Amino acid sequence: MGIRAVPVFPAVFWGVIRDKMSTKRRPVKLLPEEVVSRIAAGEVILRPASVVKELIENALDALARQIKVEVKAGGKNLIRVVDDGIGMTREDARLAVARYATSKLETVDDLARIWSYGFRGEALAAIAAVSRLTIETNTDETQPGTRLIVEGGEIKEISEAVRAQGTTVTVRMLFFNLPVRRAFLRSENYEFRLVAEVFRNYCLAFPQVGFELLSNERPVLKLPPGASVKERLEALFDKSMVQGLVEFRIDNPSLSLYGFFADPTQARGFYEIQQVFFNRRPVRSQIVTRAVYDGYGPILANRNPDFVVFLETDPSRLDVNIHPTKQEVRFTDERFLFDFISQAVRKGIGRHYQDKIPAGEFFQPENLVRDESTPSDFWQLHNSYILAQVASGYVIVDQHAAHERILYEQVRVQRQGPSSQGLLFPITVDLNAEEFEVYEQMQERLRAMGLESKIFSGRTVVVDAVPAGSFMGKDEVRELFSELVQVSSDRASIDDEICKLIACKGAVKAGQRLTTEEMQSLINRLFACQEPYFCPHGRPVIIRVTLEDLERRFGRI
Repeated sequence: MGIRAVPVFPAVFWGVIRDKMSTKRRPVKLLPEEVVSRIAAGEVILRPASVVKELIENALDALARQIKVEVKAGGKNLIRVVDDGIGMTREDARLAVARYATSKLETVDDLARIWSYGFRGEALAAIAAVSRLTIETNTDETQPGTRLIVEGGEIKEISEAVRAQGTTVTVRMLFFNLPVRRAFLRSENYEFRLVAEVFRNYCLAFPQVGFELLSNERPVLKLPPGASVKERLEALFDKSMVQGLVEFRIDNPSLSLYGFFADPTQARGFYEIQQVFFNRRPVRSQIVTRAVYDGYGPILANRNPDFVVFLETDPSRLDVNIHPTKQEVRFTDERFLFDFISQAVRKGIGRHYQDKIPAGEFFQPENLVRDESTPSDFWQLHNSYILAQVASGYVIVDQHAAHERILYEQVRVQRQGPSSQGLLFPITVDLNAEEFEVYEQMQERLRAMGLESKIFSGRTVVVDAVPAGSFMGKDEVRELFSELVQVSSDRASIDDEICKLIACKGAVKAGQRLTTEEMQSLINRLFACQEPYFCPHGRPVIIRVTLEDLERRFGRI
């Protein structure tokens, strides 16, 4: 018995489709203005949080010093934003709900230098098209203000109103005239969480502005004008999380970065906040997020850091119009953006450790605390960690990671003139076909980094010298050639990857006993490095434990 194909949809379905898709030619025509305005509104206004975003931005552009946001039913039934900004005249208010009306643009060239939150005069028009909107505004409290009522995009009333300088925008029954769109909104709690997230972002971006949030007539948060972003962070988040953030600023002629980044030791499986601001505009940026993670390096070990990063640049370098709601932006040179942020995070975290652990504490004799009962400025724990007593407590140095950092910087510098140490007994290794092919490609690079070798016969290679100061036996050399196969062929990173590999294989191992003099030398050379606090792979080299830490652990304080 044969197998008969079964149609996915019943025949009656296809009949309906044929009826709907008549072969009769239909002329192209312009959509009615009412339909156009609702389509445009759908691009900008996705849910209550979209309305809150647009109205807060309008208030900030109006130079408000106090902003109050009130919602009911997660914003589905009511959104009200009150500000004390410069307000609008009656004619301004009337035009503000018209499409393509703005006070921020004069010519097309102005699109490339927008410092405000945007030119979108039609944001209010979009909101008005899908809600029952009321605007009350005044530019001078000694004069009557204006009340404007709009329903479904149609102005219903313009009248006088008594109010102080500023603007109040009330949005009722969002999507009342688009029942399908309204039905797709989520629960009140879910929509309110999104509203609160938008509210929080602007609280961080503008600490000098006072903010207040109410939900269903109950106060949720009230923040007076503050002095700093850190003050706002402390008001919005758990104190212990904020205390674990590293604050720093790094400037470049094209771009400036200011932000707060989790101390690598405080990173967890989850994060409380990862927020990016471009010219104080909260945005989503995968490039920035990836660059931050790249800056931390492997030290994160699949954990996630909290961070708040503010990027400032000339508006001409930034395209803010690639997304209808301006939640995404594009920088003119995204490769530069990635590299700048990655290096900034790496340097900023390094400076943080440098501030916490002054190099002088380790190798300045006057800073070391001598114990007359023991003959040694240093102790070795399990032949793997170096302990040194300092005035503020003690430090622990990972001897392998420390030597890795030393060799990495040494080999990287020596590419201009390598320093090698000849081997009394040259090391001979047999390579497989893949390893030998890679070796032939990288032989000169290896020589430039201090590892001198030659082909003996077939696929047998003889190593005559290794980088000065390294500890490489036959096992380490064999591992080096084996792992060279895994090195990225990307020309931009290949030399750096080889440097890291040589440093790893040539560094003193965990479990290797060191003399006091060797420990002293290792510490001194470590703090001659540019970045002594992390190994080339991003792992910490030094841990500092203060007397205060010990006293807290023992319950003394």
